[in-house]
Amino acid sequence: MATTSVSTPLPAGLDKATVISALHNHDLMIKTLCPALVSYEFDSGDKNSEATYIVTDKKPIGQTTYKLTLTNIPDGVNSLVNAKPPVGTLTISGKWRVTDDKLVEDVEIDGNFMMKKMAKGNVEKTHPEQHVKLLDLAKA
Repeated sequence: MATTSVSTPLPAGLDKATVISALHNHDLMIKTLCPALVSYEFDSGDKNSEATYIVTDKKPIGQTTYKLTLTNIPDGVNSLVNAKPPVGTLTISGKWRVTDDKLVEDVEIDGNFMMKKMAKGNVEKTHPEQHVKLLDLAKA
């Protein structure tokens, strides 16, 4: 299991409740988490608590489709990606939390050695931008 954490300060004037509301907006989360989004559809569950979506996204290695489950909790959202790329399975579990003055995402990645290494590098490279995008959208 590989782990990493991404933390972003909340912009001045943006309160915790507004950020949590943005995290609980599954459409907004999917569009933030998938910058090269091709399409997504509701699969099962309840969009106001826990729901699973089928997401098709463009990656450097081509187009990929995977399941994304978003679970709303009082101080944030849990995200779970279950992907089956050609080189094995990949599970990425994220805990997005709003602390006093930060948006914190703790990520656990499970898969074979190469997939873990690639996914961890991708999270560390792209998720700070995703945090900024989400916070900008929350302000709007």
